[in-house]
Amino acid sequence: MSYFTDKVAIEIWKARWYGIPVQDLVAKYRENPFRFYEVWEEKKNVGTRLEAYEQLKRENPLLAANTNPVCHVPKRKVIHRRTFEGGQIEMFQS
Repeated sequence: MSYFTDKVAIEIWKARWYGIPVQDLVAKYRENPFRFYEVWEEKKNVGTRLEAYEQLKRENPLLAANTNPVCHVPKRKVIHRRTFEGGQIEMFQS
């Protein structure tokens, strides 16, 4: 398990805004897809999003004007089941 450097994280942010598919990034960097989402959710490499956006504004102002530079928000909700102190063993006792 390795994490991206800030320089690579900036490239990953720009790749997202250029529309490069995640699987292409996985092939290029040979990393687990979850590592990219750690960057895009700013769990790792905090602050690289703003730096990448500043670079994008200089490199491609038209794309930057049409880009929403916010963090990734997961679309699915993970539901954790509640566990009870005693469990359900009393259901099987007579």
